[in-house]
Amino acid sequence: MVRPKIVFAVAAAMLLVIGIACGASETPAAPAAPASQPSSEQQQTQPGQPQAPAAEQPTASEPPTAIPTVVATATPSPTNTPTAAQETTTLGGRLRIATIPPVQQLTGSWLGTTTSANTQVRPFTDPLVHTDRFDGSLVPGLATSWEANEDGTQWTFQLRDDVNFHGDWGAFTAHDVPVSAGFIVREDAIATDTGLFRGLFGDNEEELATNIVALDDNTIQFNLKTPNSLMDFFAGAQQGNLFVYSKAQYEAEGIEQLQLKPAGVGPWVFEERTVDVNILYSRNGDHYRRSPFFEEMEYVLIPEETTRLAQLQTGQVQIGEISRELHLDAQGSGLEVLQSELPSIQVAFIIGGVYNPEEAGPCLTEGFENCFYQADEPHLDPKVREAINRAINREEINRELFGGIGRQHTVWGYHPALPGYNPRWTEEFDDKYGYDPELAAQLLEESGHKDYKLTLLLTELPGVPEMIPMGEAAFTYLTQIGIDVETEAIKWSDYRAKYYRPGKTHGTLAATRGTYRPADITLRFYNRSGNAGFWRTSVDPMTDVLYDTATQSVDPEVKAQALRDLGDLKFDLYSEVPIVWLPAQIVVNPAEIGEMVWPGNINASFTHTEYITPASN
Repeated sequence: MVRPKIVFAVAAAMLLVIGIACGASETPAAPAAPASQPSSEQQQTQPGQPQAPAAEQPTASEPPTAIPTVVATATPSPTNTPTAAQETTTLGGRLRIATIPPVQQLTGSWLGTTTSANTQVRPFTDPLVHTDRFDGSLVPGLATSWEANEDGTQWTFQLRDDVNFHGDWGAFTAHDVPVSAGFIVREDAIATDTGLFRGLFGDNEEELATNIVALDDNTIQFNLKTPNSLMDFFAGAQQGNLFVYSKAQYEAEGIEQLQLKPAGVGPWVFEERTVDVNILYSRNGDHYRRSPFFEEMEYVLIPEETTRLAQLQTGQVQIGEISRELHLDAQGSGLEVLQSELPSIQVAFIIGGVYNPEEAGPCLTEGFENCFYQADEPHLDPKVREAINRAINREEINRELFGGIGRQHTVWGYHPALPGYNPRWTEEFDDKYGYDPELAAQLLEESGHKDYKLTLLLTELPGVPEMIPMGEAAFTYLTQIGIDVETEAIKWSDYRAKYYRPGKTHGTLAATRGTYRPADITLRFYNRSGNAGFWRTSVDPMTDVLYDTATQSVDPEVKAQALRDLGDLKFDLYSEVPIVWLPAQIVVNPAEIGEMVWPGNINASFTHTEYITPASN
């Protein structure tokens, strides 16, 4: 195997700083309009489609290839009728999938990020709203229909009356929903949705229960403290933690026992897990939507890239999460690379310490070191942010790390096919963000921050195993323009707890990933201020004003304009370092696997495993 040459170009420099580094997740389609939701026959649709680089410049004989622009139109989607492969009555045995260990290993969705919840919880229990596996739209699932009032403060969902929990825990009803949502606001909750749900429904389980009310066994009503046009999206858990648990089990056994053997309503039944080793599920033969085509499914947790590939090549697993640089090796072994139906993953570097001036409050009472906003932070200077963007060779990263499959990414959080995108960003991207290390060095000199110390965090998330090589590439690029770069290898869970959640990202840069989802969802995580945000990467207080307008308006035109105005701020201020849009990809053994289709807009490497079929013999 020939590894990308950047790995070797960077290796010597990296050894001087940290030695050999290794490190070990937070993403969906546009939401339904806040009006009467269609039945399954009237599904809403949503548009969209979507190496470590060398230190030396491209030669004349090998001119760089520009990253293709994303096409902002939808591709035709198959219908949701079963395919020929799915008409089979033959069941496979155990489906074994080699994956990167999740950031948090859990069965309680409230105890980790969306990625962790969607990876481990979604197989055994469902959210209220299902996601179509072909076009990524929100469609009926446990909820058969839903509607919002005129100002988006009250959402009502009608639920199925023919669903039972696994085991002997009885029928699923609307009364299970407030309990399940209540877990997200528990004192020990660290869910992606914890802050959101506390703001919408209450700071604790008791207050939340007064705002999420079962009107009868099959009707649940969400009474929001502030207007919101995305409640159906939150109920679909594409980027969130609202999965259904059994009220009866919780009341009978308590929270600890519920986590040991949770009863869900999903296509798979949770059986057991061994931390850092595996998670085992069995087939639910009576699922209302689709019973799996395998008797069992096992996630085999393997941190080492080459080990996952080796297990695929030797037939120990049938599916594996393999970095793109190893795809040619995999294909040479007779394996097949599949990709998601939608553009799945947006990849970028997040510039730390870009807090707005209104976040200086803690300085007055807690001392300078406890501020979010710190006036001497180099990253607050737009010239420094532009310099970082100009120093990164996106085309080389796309070619060498991603095999050229990436598509242009202009503003973190925005896809051309979704509301709020401004075509101006595509037209002006090369002029404003194009690779130009000489200009980058000049901007850094003009800013007065040359040789400032930057901590480059080397970390990794499922779906983009190339994040660490990206960081290694950035080490070379940024060092060359005059930044004093230090590196820190860190697990994502530690980065979350140590840096971005408490507002301590000053002087840092880190690669990240997100998914294809409404822009306002991404903005909530990255561009809100104070306790409402996670990264809080916006120096302009107007970001919060525009965000509130976008999320609280039920008028599509008002919402889209607010999102566009907010995106204009981000684009012109170089808020982040967008790199590429990627499809989600997975490697399968075609001798064992027949069909695998998943949308890619749910924040996990892959989903819809109940539809995976054995290969026909």
